[in-house]
Amino acid sequence: MGAVATRPSLPSDEYDHIFAVLDHCGTARTLDEFKHALMDALHTVYGFPNTTFLTGPTFRTAFADPDPVTTGRIPAIIDEYQSGWYQTDVFATPESFAALSSTHAIAHTELPSIPSSARDYLDGFLYRRSLRSASVMHLNLVHDCHALVGIFDSAGKEVAPVRVQALGLLARQLSTLARTLPGNPCPSWSARLTPRQCELGELLADGHTNEEIASIMALGVDTVKKYVSRIFSITRVRNRAEFVKLVYTERLAALTA
Repeated sequence: MGAVATRPSLPSDEYDHIFAVLDHCGTARTLDEFKHALMDALHTVYGFPNTTFLTGPTFRTAFADPDPVTTGRIPAIIDEYQSGWYQTDVFATPESFAALSSTHAIAHTELPSIPSSARDYLDGFLYRRSLRSASVMHLNLVHDCHALVGIFDSAGKEVAPVRVQALGLLARQLSTLARTLPGNPCPSWSARLTPRQCELGELLADGHTNEEIASIMALGVDTVKKYVSRIFSITRVRNRAEFVKLVYTERLAALTA
């Protein structure tokens, strides 16, 4: 029987950092307070100046968070990121999701392979904006929502592997804490839609076909298809399954608030 692989133990100072962040975030009474407390702790405890906190009902849709919490140099470039770069984020790949599912934190230099689209993201956006290193923590929130905490450095200073390992342990502890806090973990899907789009979106989420929606709303099927495409674009989901998850996550949060 083969030996079981174990991770090396962390230095004591890494545990000190973890406890300091948890103490800092432990005073939060809502999820929104938790987001800002974590951003502040990452700066004061670890010295990370550029951070992001993104949430979504699925791992992929978290990258499209329309209302992220950002610090440092990120607020000045977040509009460009949201205009399209989020779709090719180096951490949005299936390989990253697989890695984060087990480690909960990873640096982009640790990825076994980087697709060409993600390489374009690094060269065309991140490096061009003088952010030379990127790491991320993955948190599991209430209602199976996801949070991605990005850490970026403009001086080319990589996060050391032992620290990335420590951030993974921290992410697991932060997930436990965040799941106890009130507040909708995901942005409202309807916030940027017109009343007509919201009406159609509700029908879509309830499982009606395009033909049924057309009959209910007295619209042509082609018009409904255009509405659906526009709703997907605004809410930044790729398909009906992601949209349904988005709507029902919010409904569940409202019921348990």
